[in-house]
This record gives sequence, structure tokens and C-alpha cells, in this order.
Amino acid sequence: MSDRSDSPADAPENAPEETEALAASDAAKVMDSFEQNRNKIIIGFAAVAIIICAILVAGQMKKQKHLDAARAYSSALEKKEVAAFDAVIVEHSDSLAAGNAMLSKAELLNDQGKPEDARSTLEKFVSDYPKHPRHAQGLFALGNLFHISGDREKAADYYQQSIDAEPDAEYTPLARIRLGDLALEAGDKETADQRYQDSFTLHPGNRFVDYAEEKIALLKVGNPPEVKRPEPEPKPEEVEQQAEAKSDAKPAPAGDAKPAEKSKGKANSKGKAKGGKAKAPGPAKAKAKGPAKGKNNAPAKAKAPGAGKGKAKEAPNKAKQAAQKAKAPAPKAASPKAASPKAASPKAASPKAPAPAPETPAQPKSDGQ
Repeated sequence: MSDRSDSPADAPENAPEETEALAASDAAKVMDSFEQNRNKIIIGFAAVAIIICAILVAGQMKKQKHLDAARAYSSALEKKEVAAFDAVIVEHSDSLAAGNAMLSKAELLNDQGKPEDARSTLEKFVSDYPKHPRHAQGLFALGNLFHISGDREKAADYYQQSIDAEPDAEYTPLARIRLGDLALEAGDKETADQRYQDSFTLHPGNRFVDYAEEKIALLKVGNPPEVKRPEPEPKPEEVEQQAEAKSDAKPAPAGDAKPAEKSKGKANSKGKAKGGKAKAPGPAKAKAKGPAKGKNNAPAKAKAPGAGKGKAKEAPNKAKQAAQKAKAPAPKAASPKAASPKAASPKAASPKAPAPAPETPAQPKSDGQ
């Protein structure tokens, strides 16, 4: 009994000594293990330090690389050349700037009237940069190009992909409006109205709200007016070919018909001249017989040949003028060019006009008899 009563009292006194002994032994073991593994511990700390430094250096290099790519992209934007954007894409292929350069290149190609090249550029961007921050914008741009080209099925597919890729993106409300346009083009007004309303009910406060409301108002009024796409400007080579075709198709100038008219005028003048010469003896005979009736007018016999000649010369000219007025079909025939000066000149009628002169002395004899 006495032993049992003494043991509980001695235990608290021995406890601190035992803990101190245990602590000392543990510390000795720790020191021994440290001494044994000191080299390994030092190497481990060194390796961790190296890894941390490598991470910091790599991050700095990556940051510098992105800065260089951003500068190159800004320079390409100022130049606005396809070659400048291609240089950014090749030299900084793993950067965000390269994806931005592809989007800008596609936009530039579309502005230059090359929608097929723009489409291929956007398809490459969508496939090569699936995690790019502007990936949804590339999908929307692809849908817009297919929509313009008339491929409604692919356009709707890419519009929906852009909505699924980033439901809260800036262009998502506009993608819903475009889906409404496609439904309206297919004749489904109810679906179109629902798409337009989703663009501002699901995305309140977006900058396309007014545009969607205009679409809904047009639905109530009727079909929206269709605007024809402007035709591309013709190339300089095509303009030159059209000008040459027009010059070849022009009719012959009026000056080419003048020689024919002149020849006709000459032929008519010759015919008229012949007619005038044939009629000339008639008036000459009548005028020559006139003075022979009276005896007192006998001296006029000597003057008759001269008078007959003058009157005979005037008669063909009058006959020609009358024939020209009667036969002229148009003012051109009466123009000075149509009437030949040679036919109207008195020289042409002068050789044959004196033909009745020998007959004038013989007629007074018949009157005397």
C-alpha cells in the first residue's frame, strides 16, 4: 500500500526530466540526419532557386516577346498592307498579335474586294487560334462573309458557333440579329421576331438594341426593302476594252455618204442638162418667127440670130432650175454640193444653143410665099 501511494507523487517530479532527455535525443537525431543529408538538402534548395529564377526569366522573355509582337502589329496597322500583316503572322506566330494580324488581314482583303481570300484567312485563324480572346469575333466574321455570299446554311452555323463560343461577347447580340435576318429571308417571321427580341432581352443594355427594335418595327410594317449590292468598280483593262468595243460598233460618219450623193447629183445634173438642151430649139424657133410677121419689123431679122442665141442660153438654165426643184427629194439635193457647177454653167449649153440659127432666115421665105 505504501509503494502504491508513493508512485503517484513521484511521477510528476520525474516527468520534466524525461521530456528533456527525449528532446535532447530527438535534437541529436535531427542534427545527425541533417549532417548525413546536408548535401542533398543544399542541392534541393539550389534546385528550387534555379527553377524559380528560370520561371521569372522565362516570364520576362515571354513578356518581352509579346511586347515586340504588339509593336510589330501596331506598325502593320499603320501601314495597312497585307505583306506587313503576313510578317507579324510569320515572325510572331505564337502570340496574340499574330491572331490579331490575321483578323486585320481578313478585313483588309474584304475591303479590297477579295472575299474568298478573306474567308480562307478567317478559317485559318479559327483553326489555329481556338483560345484567342477574339475567337468568337472570327466566327462571326466568317458567318457574315457566308451570309453576304448567299450561303445561308454555313452563315447560320458560324453565327451560332460565335454565340456558343462566347455568350457574353460584344458581337453576340448582333449574331442573334443576323440569325433573325436569315429566318426572315427564309420566310419565317415568327422566328425572326424571336431572334430580334432575344438580342436585347438576353443581353440588356447592349449597343445593338436600337438596331433590333428597328428590325421588329419593319416586321410589323412588312418586308424590309432589299438593297442591291453595289457592283465592283471595273478594272482599267475592262474599261479600255469596253471603249474599244464601243468605237468599233459606231456607225460610219455622214461624210462617207457624201461622195455617193455627189455622184447622184452629178448624174441628175447631166440628165437635166441633156433635157434642157433638147428643149432649147423650141423657144428659139418661136422667138425667131415672131419678128417675121410684120413688114416693118424686117430689120429685126438680122438681130434675130443674136437674140435667139441669148434666149437659147437662158432657156436651158431655167429648165434646169425647174427640173431640179421638181426632182429634188430633200434639201441636200438642192445644196450647192449636189448641183454640179459644170451642169449649171452656160458653157455646157453654148455649143448646141446656136443650132436653130440657120433656120431663122428660111422661115420668112415661107411666109412671103
